[in-house]
Amino acid sequence: MEQALYQASISTFEDLGLMFPIENADGSASMDGECSSVGVRFHGSFSGEIVLEVEDQILPAIASNMLGEDGPVEPQMMQDALGEMANVICGNALPAIAGKTEVFRLESPVSVERRLVAATAKAHLLFDEGKANVYIYVD
Repeated sequence: MEQALYQASISTFEDLGLMFPIENADGSASMDGECSSVGVRFHGSFSGEIVLEVEDQILPAIASNMLGEDGPVEPQMMQDALGEMANVICGNALPAIAGKTEVFRLESPVSVERRLVAATAKAHLLFDEGKANVYIYVD
């Protein structure tokens, strides 16, 4: 599950965010500064949530790359871009975990607080722009 989540996260950041990890940062989940998190709940043969947590310093790069903007991006657009990134990671990870024939219903991305329970699987990514963590919580 962890490998599928990691691969889905990398491919989504590369394809959608035009951001390429500089190394596998699977050792440390700690963020150096302020961070933002969004979650996407899913329901199917198993249910749960995928949470994408990023350092706030990485948000402008994600939004600018996704929108093709050269200049500053409004804060709401940055949050929307982060939500879309989480949605695509979820949509890519679940078939890799459960199989391509399984059907899942995804809820809209929402801002979430840091969870105190341990994640079922996690992926830690390091970019020139900052860090990102992706967690899957299975109910």
